Amino acid sequence: MTTAVVTVAPARMSNLRHIALATFWFGLNFHWIPILAVLVPYQVIHLLPRDQQGSGIAAVTGAGAVFAVLLPPLVGAYSDRLSTRWGRRRPIMVLGTVLNAVGLIILMTASSYAALVLGYLVIQIFNNAAGAAFNGIVPDVVPREEFGKASGILGGMVQVGSVAGLAATLIMSAAFGHIEWTYGVMAIVILASLAPTVWAARGEGMARLPLQDHEAVRVAVARFLRPLASGDFAWVIYTRTLITAGIYCILPYLQLFFRDVVKVANPANFAATWELLLLLAATPFGLAGGWAPDRIGRKLFVYAAGTVMTLVVVLFVVLYPTAQLFVLVAGMLFGVGYGLYYAVDWALACDTLPDRDRIAKDMGLFHVSFTLPQVLVPVAAGFVLDAVNRQSANSGYRVIFIGAAVFYVLGTIFVSRIRSVR
Repeated sequence: MTTAVVTVAPARMSNLRHIALATFWFGLNFHWIPILAVLVPYQVIHLLPRDQQGSGIAAVTGAGAVFAVLLPPLVGAYSDRLSTRWGRRRPIMVLGTVLNAVGLIILMTASSYAALVLGYLVIQIFNNAAGAAFNGIVPDVVPREEFGKASGILGGMVQVGSVAGLAATLIMSAAFGHIEWTYGVMAIVILASLAPTVWAARGEGMARLPLQDHEAVRVAVARFLRPLASGDFAWVIYTRTLITAGIYCILPYLQLFFRDVVKVANPANFAATWELLLLLAATPFGLAGGWAPDRIGRKLFVYAAGTVMTLVVVLFVVLYPTAQLFVLVAGMLFGVGYGLYYAVDWALACDTLPDRDRIAKDMGLFHVSFTLPQVLVPVAAGFVLDAVNRQSANSGYRVIFIGAAVFYVLGTIFVSRIRSVR
């Protein structure tokens, strides 16, 4: 027999509490985009021979695959049944964030490829644990009629957090000459971003549900995975997986593309600048998108996002641009699509949750649609990149860009299968 807990959301939430609840998402995105787009590729370039760098990036990003897949739903399910004086989600978030900061320090001081992989594994494990608990807090605390507003603010935090993280990366590189110091800044920021969210989520996990009988393992596993079998929530997960796969098919290798095809002098700084401009363009769409979809529908935003992102990737495939200004402007156009998508992805998930008594477990499955393609798709893309480039110089970039376009098209088309949301 187990005791479960649930939180009854308030009738309304103030704007201040919405923003405070979302600050941890700021910290997580301050953390991840610079790591995957700039820092890990930069370190691999300096630790491995040129002809092994694509595979090296693939291996380090793929090292945490099992944790990215299993931890979010398992930790989410555990938090659904956890009962402590501090709530059910917040203790996991605090412990995971502290140990995540330890992993960041390992990455900052890594002087070998093995140390780089170790640090990356630590942050994958504990960041995913903290993120899984956070995913459950949002539908726990936010009233249903304010899901769109919360999604817009969370989408804005994706862009604002990423912009701040990339800005810190450029400052550490240009002003101090130590780009790896960014990991130390990240450790401070992710710990600081946790405090407002812990305050805003006060009261979560304090009410109790009746005792529940234990289930047979086979029955429990079937129920655990049932949301993936059919229904709108399953399509939200599958389409988010496809869109995220398109992003991470190319994101870890942009620095190599800028070096080999665009021929920039400092690919790490150029990659950070490109991402920074992309996210600055995305931010207003992410923030404004939290309110507009409640009026005109959420799926329209996904259709527009997929169209814009596909267009930019196709331009890269066809033109193989070398003009730096064109590449930067194309990045800003991509940012418009990126912002439109992340304005509504959380709202789509919250709208279609199949079981209000197991929120964090199901949101953990939703979180896997973000983490799984982050770790698996770059593995395949990296080995393909190196293999094709050995056959024909720089041709591998065209292959992975085409792969990204296919993911965007499929993710956009299949959103139409979500029936209960406009």
